[in-house]
Formats: sequence, structure tokens, C-alpha cells
Amino acid sequence: MGCVNSEGQFSHWFGNIHLSGPCNRACYFCIGQHMQSLERLNNLGKWPLDGIDEFIAKCKAKNISEINLTGTNTDPLLFQNILPLRKYLEAKIPNLKLGLRTNGALAHVRTMEMAAFDKISLSIHSFDTFRYRKLMGSGYPPNIVNLIQEFPKADFKINIVIGPENIADRDIIESLNRIAETRIKKVNLREPYGQPHLGDPMKKWGCQPSGDIFGMPVYSYRGLQVCYWDVHFVEVESVNLYANGVVSETYPVTKGYDSAEGRVVPQPLWVKSGRQFQQWQ
Repeated sequence: MGCVNSEGQFSHWFGNIHLSGPCNRACYFCIGQHMQSLERLNNLGKWPLDGIDEFIAKCKAKNISEINLTGTNTDPLLFQNILPLRKYLEAKIPNLKLGLRTNGALAHVRTMEMAAFDKISLSIHSFDTFRYRKLMGSGYPPNIVNLIQEFPKADFKINIVIGPENIADRDIIESLNRIAETRIKKVNLREPYGQPHLGDPMKKWGCQPSGDIFGMPVYSYRGLQVCYWDVHFVEVESVNLYANGVVSETYPVTKGYDSAEGRVVPQPLWVKSGRQFQQWQ
């Protein structure tokens, strides 16, 4: 049952450092709107990060070497201390593989910081500017051809959050066709948290899975590995560091952040806010 009833029964595969602060996009499905106690925090200029040593210790205890820099309500390329973070993690975590989860808006500006990452997951929910802005609030889709040429050593992946805007007219398929023309080989189609459940679009469009990853179906499409990723059922755990210094050891990022002890907050106590909907009817 993955994230719905996550109790540490799955293997820990990665660690996440979750930043908090202002953002350069305004995705209506942003998971940060369900983590209200973090909304007032801004650690984009902070170093060292609160809780970083406890986070590293728990990652090492789980034999985790992959660490991802992400955000609860912001984009991690806005973090001002990426290079010191990389150096600090390298000195303490053997065989470090540092990943970035970003919207890519600052990728061409913060080139030294981009080069510090081994893995880069770009959140591009549509390559159509109108749909992109409907989903992400503002801006333009980044040019992925230029990005992968500028950073040839990075292992790129595309994250597409599923929404009515990109399901319409099979816009997701148009995105996959564009990605297939590049060297990028991995795409995650992510079910949004706190929005109406939309289901696996590849299955709805008649595609048959070629396998699975962490209990999630994987499809082969024009040389791409396309994974439908539902945070409620994926069979994985992670170690998480939040902007308030709390460290949790369960994958659900909306649990475990709201306590000095890192305890799991029971679902009935979750704060309802923003455009949240009942996920399962």
C-alpha cells in the first residue's frame, strides 16, 4: 500500500533534503500547501542546514548514497549554498550520488551549481506554453536540448505531474515524443498529491506495461522508460530532512515534518489548505 500506510516496511533507497522559501513558479498542486508549518520558513540562504548531521547519520545507517535536493514549496536552484552542501556531503557519505529536482528555470543562470549534480530531474509538465502556465503558474518550458548539451555528464530525467491540462488532447504523449528525440531515457508520470485522482494515463491509452519499479508500472515508449508514479502506493521509503531541521525515515513527505521528534502526524490531523481535495472517494 506504499505511501498510504507507510510504516517502514519497504527498503530505503534515497535521502531527500527539502528546502523551503519563495518560489519562481506557482504550481497549483504544490505539495507545500499541505505542510503549513513549513510555509513561514526560508532556509534558501542558510548554511549549515538545521538537522544536516542527523540526516547524514540516518542516511549512512540505511546505506544510502543517493541524496536529492528538492523543495517543499520552492525550487532548489534558489538555494544559495549548493556548492558547500556538495562538498560537505562528499566528505561524509561514501560514493555520493547527488540529485536535483528542479523546474529548471534557473538552470542556464546557475551553471556551476547545475554541474555539481550527478542526477537532474526536470519538472516539465507540458512543453506547450499555455498548458505549462496553467500547471506551473508562469514562465516557459526550459529548452531540454540545450540543457543536456550544456551538462553532458548529468543523468537527466523528466517528471511530468498529471493534470487535466496535460491529459487533454493527449498532451503528455506530445511531451513524450519531444523527450524521445533527446538522449533522456527516463520519464516519471506523477499522480498529484491533494488533487482528484486521475489514474494511469498510459493504461487508459491502451499501453501495456513492460515491467515495474517499486510496485509502479513501467512502459516502453519510443525508447523511453515511462513510469507511472503514484505517491500513495509506491513501495519505497526515504530519509527526509525538512527546513525546520526535522528528520523522518518514511517516504510520505507530508508526514513526519511537524514535530521536533519527527513523529508521523496521523492523517485526521493533517491541515487542510489550498486547493486540496479528498484524494480517494
